[in-house]
Amino acid sequence: MFLTRKFKLGRTDQLDRLARRAGDLWSTVAKWHWRFVDRQGYWLSKGQSQKMYCKGHEGLHSQSAQAVADSFYDSLKAWRKKRDNGKYEGLCPPYKQKRYFKIQWKSPATRLRDDGVLRLSNGRGNKPVLIDWPSDREPKRVEIGWDGDQYELRAQYEVEENEESQGDRKVGVDLGERHLATVYVEGGENISVHGGRLRSLRRQHNRTLSNLRSKIDRKEKGSRRWKQLVRAKDRQAKKIRNQIKDFLHKVTTRLANVLHERRTGTVVVGDLAGIRERIGYGDRMNQRLHQWAYSKFEHMLNYKAQLRGMTVERASEAYTSQTCPNCKHRHKPSDRYFDCPKCSFKGHRDAVGARNILNKRYPGNEPRGSTQVAGEMASPTGVRYRPHMRCNPASSRKTHFGGQGCRPVG
Repeated sequence: MFLTRKFKLGRTDQLDRLARRAGDLWSTVAKWHWRFVDRQGYWLSKGQSQKMYCKGHEGLHSQSAQAVADSFYDSLKAWRKKRDNGKYEGLCPPYKQKRYFKIQWKSPATRLRDDGVLRLSNGRGNKPVLIDWPSDREPKRVEIGWDGDQYELRAQYEVEENEESQGDRKVGVDLGERHLATVYVEGGENISVHGGRLRSLRRQHNRTLSNLRSKIDRKEKGSRRWKQLVRAKDRQAKKIRNQIKDFLHKVTTRLANVLHERRTGTVVVGDLAGIRERIGYGDRMNQRLHQWAYSKFEHMLNYKAQLRGMTVERASEAYTSQTCPNCKHRHKPSDRYFDCPKCSFKGHRDAVGARNILNKRYPGNEPRGSTQVAGEMASPTGVRYRPHMRCNPASSRKTHFGGQGCRPVG
């Protein structure tokens, strides 16, 4: 498994020059690609562009130059895929020229020296980028880009999944907006991850941006006060985004640890792909659902569960919260609890959905009613967020570099 770690580098003249050269190369590839399309009706392939414009590009390593063309054609491929599916309304292909662009180094262009300095080659005759590296683990891929305030290094390296699962129990996970995840553990236990803190941060984010935008609109564009308010808006938005990211990391780490303690071997997560295209509940509810961070939550839970030896699978979540797990009768609940009118089964709606997600992936996994007492499902226990909650030190040693920083050398 590969993980990515980020380090702040500040701003240097060398990084400015490299980013400018990468931006010039992006602009060249984009410009000539669309000229071929307009004048000859011919779409250049990635290999043709790399051969024509990336070979021998001054100031960049050959593979760094090829990576710029890779980025352009990856964006073009994504746009063409959405165009073919009819889902590209309002989206434009990558055609704009860029003044600066991220610089990427693949494995042959990176080398960790014996003195602990990471050397990033920029081609023969050019000064390499030297970074004081706080680990003895050499990255497989390195990227340096602008994060809005300074340059940021993103290092991708391989991590051993050397922690074996403690058991073979299976769990189903139902993702939600109010409760971020409700987990049904094989055997009858239900666990709920509360999302109140995340909803509070989202409301704060929306309220702050709304107030600052209204003030910005009343000022003359380009004035000193207008610039101050724009900087304040960007600063506040970035702060809240960092708080949201910190919250998601902490709750997913704690949930992965809880599942590991429950001797979990397989995690089945409900598939919510395309859900935003099907929603229409009014302006306020649509805003909440479109800001729902289910994909990021699922991604974090996925790799953290795999690091602990668990297998992560997906299953359709269609009608899982409306189907009785005992008699399979479909009934849409009006509140947070499911009350089957046919067999009098009762249970939390999200816990019912989590159990049905597990049964969809593994039908007949548990006999009918094997975990029910008097036709009622146990209420889920909560996994809550605490502001200064720490991650598991055992997992931290595998994914962090001991809290040390990273800085350019020289």
